Amino acid sequence: MAAARAEWTKLRTVRSTLWVLIFTAVSTVGLGALLTALEVSRWDHLTVTEATGFDPLLLGFAGINLAQLSIGVLGVLVMTSEYVTGTIKLTFGATPQRRLLFAAKVTTFSSVVAVIGLVSCVSAFFVCQALLAPKHAGVSISDPGVLRAVIGGVAHLVLIAVIAVGVGAVLRRTAGAVAVLFAVLLVVPGLVALLPSPWNDDVTRYLPSSAGVAMSAVVHFPNLLSPAGGLLVLSGYAAATLALAAVLLVRRDA
Repeated sequence: MAAARAEWTKLRTVRSTLWVLIFTAVSTVGLGALLTALEVSRWDHLTVTEATGFDPLLLGFAGINLAQLSIGVLGVLVMTSEYVTGTIKLTFGATPQRRLLFAAKVTTFSSVVAVIGLVSCVSAFFVCQALLAPKHAGVSISDPGVLRAVIGGVAHLVLIAVIAVGVGAVLRRTAGAVAVLFAVLLVVPGLVALLPSPWNDDVTRYLPSSAGVAMSAVVHFPNLLSPAGGLLVLSGYAAATLALAAVLLVRRDA
């Protein structure tokens, strides 16, 4: 608890934390609302196939794809900022149990992301469903799979936050960790999409970003895993990153 309180103090006293969390909420709700409104504007021109296969949550949660980048950058900074300033030596001196310290960082940051993610995803859901209501294309929170999808969006952001802190602990340099995170979330999916079919779909569904999208979908798409499958894959990435980071924190000097 002492380590967690220390990490919470570090996190909340940095001004950039507040701005990143605000950007996360605004981008999650704003981008989802914008894309949903555009879809509503062309609703009367959709084909029967497009209308039938429409996922009322997919566009509404599209902002999560942007929010995960801001959460990722902040997660990296949670770990690398102390290496850049050299204060990590003081931190290790105050808490010699490095794995305990790492666990406190991950737990504190992921808890904050869980709160802002829940507020953002619930807000995005109700705003976007209100936009879809005139076309009778929306869903209720009590409909099958909808609440699970909303929670899946929150879990998506939390797991990306965990991965980001782990990457920061492994690389210990802000620029390198951010570059790796952006490459995994943005560059690699674009490169995989260039592969011939069906390899592109087969590989894409197991990428972190695609696994996250699958967690908040209510309609099954052939290039996405099931929601449970997406959760397992993204959790696997997070667990592997944490395990590597925990080993390196103990074996390397500060």
